[in-house]
Amino acid sequence: MNLGLFFSGGALPLIIIVIALFQKIEWRKEIKRQARTYFYEGAWLKFALCLVISVVGVIVLSALLGVFIPFLSVLCSVFGMGVVSYGTIEVMRLIRNHQEFGLRDFISIDNVGGAVSVYFIKWLYTFFWSLLLVIPGMIKSYSYSQAMFIISEDPAIGADGAITRSREMMNGHKWELVILQSSFFGWAILGALTFGIAIIYILPLYAMSMAVFYEYVKRDYFAAKA
Repeated sequence: MNLGLFFSGGALPLIIIVIALFQKIEWRKEIKRQARTYFYEGAWLKFALCLVISVVGVIVLSALLGVFIPFLSVLCSVFGMGVVSYGTIEVMRLIRNHQEFGLRDFISIDNVGGAVSVYFIKWLYTFFWSLLLVIPGMIKSYSYSQAMFIISEDPAIGADGAITRSREMMNGHKWELVILQSSFFGWAILGALTFGIAIIYILPLYAMSMAVFYEYVKRDYFAAKA
């Protein structure tokens, strides 16, 4: 279960996760507490099911295309995951405003070019950095982790602008994100042991926690520029 599917690339080495787990920081609990408060009645389960259906749909379609033309499988995966990532952020905005949402909202066609461009550029940059060493690739994946949130909030900024702002925004906050994501490690194990059943609980909390974290680093970024 890749909980970092939408908001950061790659997987953390186990030793880094263990170190991060020993960082007892109160704001980590506060972010999760705030994330829980956003979900109105029925939204939690609905969000999890719609997101899982959307991702599985992209995976299945990509696999089917790969049977005939492997290159189309890659394109479908990048396009589909970019669209779903963008749509997921839009849905979380609806939830925070106590608005209704449905499966179609996860397949967002608004600013589809920007969404797919950000997803592809993040993947490409992280891939090339990872060719040097694993650690540089990981660091860059965290530098670019806020780009999809940024372009969702400000479509006019463009993919390169979103990547650049994310890199600036994450200065001094990368380790904080590692700590926050690592706190879900136990739930990820439980999800694997329950064949994905536990994901219905953890996926909404994880996704919304990433959205709350974005608001946190955004406030810090613009306060420093003021």
